[in-house]
Amino acid sequence: MKILQLTSHYYPNLGGVETHLQDLIRELIKMKHQVFVLTYRPLSTNSPWSIWETSQFLKVFRIPWFPGLFNKLSPYPVLEFLYLAPGLFIALPLLLIISRPQVIHSHGLVAAFAGVIWGRLFGIRVIVSTHSIYHFPSSGLYRWLARVIFESADYNLCLSNQSASELIKQGVSPQKVGRFTYWVDLDKFSPKDKLLSKKALGWSGQFVVLFVGRLVSEKGIPELLKAAKKFKSGINLKIAGSGPLEDQVKKFYIGRISQDMLSLYYSAADLTIVPSTHEEGFGRVIIESLACGTPVIAANRGAIPEAMDNTVGKLIDITPKNIIDTINHFLLHQDRLTSLSKKARTFAVSNYSNNNAGQIISAYGFPTG
Repeated sequence: MKILQLTSHYYPNLGGVETHLQDLIRELIKMKHQVFVLTYRPLSTNSPWSIWETSQFLKVFRIPWFPGLFNKLSPYPVLEFLYLAPGLFIALPLLLIISRPQVIHSHGLVAAFAGVIWGRLFGIRVIVSTHSIYHFPSSGLYRWLARVIFESADYNLCLSNQSASELIKQGVSPQKVGRFTYWVDLDKFSPKDKLLSKKALGWSGQFVVLFVGRLVSEKGIPELLKAAKKFKSGINLKIAGSGPLEDQVKKFYIGRISQDMLSLYYSAADLTIVPSTHEEGFGRVIIESLACGTPVIAANRGAIPEAMDNTVGKLIDITPKNIIDTINHFLLHQDRLTSLSKKARTFAVSNYSNNNAGQIISAYGFPTG
């Protein structure tokens, strides 16, 4: 079967959605499906890229577009929509003629807009995945358009219960709304000896708190930096990722980490922190860290409480004081940290294996086996 993945963001852009798409495509290729990807050039990551990429089962077309605007427009959903929608909308019919897929899988509202219109005109099944919580206005054109887009899809897969509830409250038929869950490669993301991992990274003897993600305000960078000013001398903050706040985190910045190296960094860290101040769609960093046996301190908001609970870390309201107090608690009670670490891997294996891919593949309308 031929499946077209339609998305604003894809590798080599960095982010949770991009990594999820790589995981999904890997599973589809294992099943010998032909996969096409229509996306933009990297918009929030300064990485080398090519317009056309092809292999036996995968073909990727990246639209040249205007970089440097995504992070500036992301606080303004309507402007972000207007920035991202035209390219996908114009290019999609051309790729449909070339690829003739049986399914269009649109990721996010922007891709769904193009997907449902052209899918209907070409008579192709359209699946939409939501990867975030939108907080639509209570009325107006934007809310109406979003409802029409989601209702026009054949099926909507939501990353969290909160996202599913948001669509249903919009007026989308409950029969068209379901759930899916991210997964990780549990062989790649697996615990490594902590002392040896610390030694390999030059972190021996350090109590390390690790942040991995986009360096933007909504990820809680300002609150984390305020907290770091008052950390005890034994606490070492390490920040990895990319984004417009790189200059602000220089004191703690360790650069970007490749997917192949992430498990080493998670294993070497004593804690991973996810201090998001917006409604996080799920939190892929959480499940990667847990798979490596490293407990997580995370924001008690959005869909994060659906991704983890206090048996494998600590959910907190994000303030500099709460960050400090929680890290200090684990620094002083490392037996508690050890207990959480033992449970983390088991939690990840139980909840985040590649069996979760079946939730998506079933929605395509063909067997998972």
